[in-house]
Amino acid sequence: SAALAPVSSLLRSAAAFYTKQLTSRPIMTKSLTAAIVFGLSDWCAQLIELGESEEGADDDVASSESGKVVFSRILTSFLVGLLFFGPAANAWYSMIFQVLPSTSLVSTLQKAALGQIFFGPTFTCVFFGAGMIQSGSFSLGAWFTKVREDLPAVWASGLGDWPL
Repeated sequence: SAALAPVSSLLRSAAAFYTKQLTSRPIMTKSLTAAIVFGLSDWCAQLIELGESEEGADDDVASSESGKVVFSRILTSFLVGLLFFGPAANAWYSMIFQVLPSTSLVSTLQKAALGQIFFGPTFTCVFFGAGMIQSGSFSLGAWFTKVREDLPAVWASGLGDWPL
């Protein structure tokens, strides 16, 4: 429709710009994208947590202690996306597509399995540490304990995202 033409044109221009940036500055573009997605995701998660806290569903929610969104938590998520996930995911996917270049179903399933076995748990450990640093509770011993106690359950819940 003619009414949507300006929006459609804007979206095409944005997509062309983003694609050009991915080609000319892949790591920076992926890092900024991850940072924005991580930051916005944490902000949305805190809004959900605040809503649940107001309904009395959970009184032990980090962001609801003051009844406000915790900016340092959003910043931590943003920085994890920018400084770790963007560059690490770029390196991981570059490597995995060199090892398994096919786009067949079997190759795709192999890539997904390798990501679940290696990349996902590694990233989760980094995210645990970043969250502990943000909350002021980080020590190597506490981090190792958190990884030992929480990683298996987090990893197993991630497997539930894959339909069998």
